[in-house]
Amino acid sequence: MAKVVEKSYPSQFEKVKEITDRLEAGLASLFESDAFKTYLKTLSKFHNYSLNNTILIAMQKPDATLVAGYTAWQKNFGRQVQKGEQGIRILAPTPYKKKMEVAVIDSSTGRARLNPDGSKATELKEIIVPAFKVVNVFDVSQTDGKPLPSIGVNELIGDVRQYKTFFEALKRSCPVPIGFEQIDSGAKGYYHTMDHRIALQEGMSQVQTIKTLIHEMTHEHLHSKDPKEMFPGEPRLTRNAKEVEAEAVAYTVAQHYGIETSDYSFAYIAGWSAGKDTPELKASLDRIRKAADELITTIDGHLAELQKEQTVEHQTEATDPFRYYSTQRPVDIGTFPKPPENKVVEIVNFDKRIPVENETIHAWGYIEYQKPLTEQQALDYELKTAPAKVPEKRSVLRDLETKKPKVQEPKTPRKPKKEETR
Repeated sequence: MAKVVEKSYPSQFEKVKEITDRLEAGLASLFESDAFKTYLKTLSKFHNYSLNNTILIAMQKPDATLVAGYTAWQKNFGRQVQKGEQGIRILAPTPYKKKMEVAVIDSSTGRARLNPDGSKATELKEIIVPAFKVVNVFDVSQTDGKPLPSIGVNELIGDVRQYKTFFEALKRSCPVPIGFEQIDSGAKGYYHTMDHRIALQEGMSQVQTIKTLIHEMTHEHLHSKDPKEMFPGEPRLTRNAKEVEAEAVAYTVAQHYGIETSDYSFAYIAGWSAGKDTPELKASLDRIRKAADELITTIDGHLAELQKEQTVEHQTEATDPFRYYSTQRPVDIGTFPKPPENKVVEIVNFDKRIPVENETIHAWGYIEYQKPLTEQQALDYELKTAPAKVPEKRSVLRDLETKKPKVQEPKTPRKPKKEETR
């Protein structure tokens, strides 16, 4: 018998790196487009605010995206601030000139020049004195008028397989409360730095909801630390860099679980990047990959917990085995998972790869388990789940057992499922 060599599968971190590499390639292609060049031209007209003003904006309007002064919206963008909108108060530099007596510096020594009596020589000079005043700016959501150029950040559509289970796993992975609300600014969601909670726009598609939640969870995971508690070497990120990190992690985690967000995520990251070479992305790649790896590990753990809970809940009515088809190769050593707590009931190989389940799947054979595998276990070995549990049937393993009829115990009533808290 020929020796079976077990396939070496890439580690989770290697899978994450492969996804982020695809992200970089996709962005490079987007940056060559005319739409992106037009977008950058418009973006260059917006003022680059200081870190202190960025914090002030976030405290007053956490969902703000693009801000400018009242007149700037009119002159530069053809938009008008809506009546009754309250401005976001920030500090604007207002330096002024003043004549003052200053010491005369000797250019040869770099020191103050002295008078014959030993006192410092001075001269009357005009200097600029730094000063600030409070001004109002407004977010784009507070204005009406000419649409701003975009690079295609259209809302995601579509459903997510086992959405309720996956959403619950995300909730358990998140250390802060998650809620749905009407966000009038048009933002899909935000992480509230003061209340330490995540808000999601109600009524979005399942794909958009999941992607947005992972994005905001990344903000909480990477960007919620008080600056006073940060180590000296930790980077003080700009808002652009934070948004690039959050969306890159959201794209990576979603891709890992088979949720496609490329069109949205590529455009979103490009919109927050400072230039064609995405310096924010390149500087943050290690942080992005580490954060994605940590989130996936945590989510996988909660998915496994939920799978066990669902198995216990359904064990009184789910006595049949769970079948998984091997779609890429015959079933052999190293081609299927062997969870210690999940017994293999049956292994069957076909003579060749054939269509099964009304020709919806092509398979070389199948494995049946006492309990369902996790999605990740099936994905790692390229197994396809049978559409439904198989009926009581001809199992080689069962044929070896006694054929005496078994007295069925009465089923216990199924517990009602709790409604998802929103």
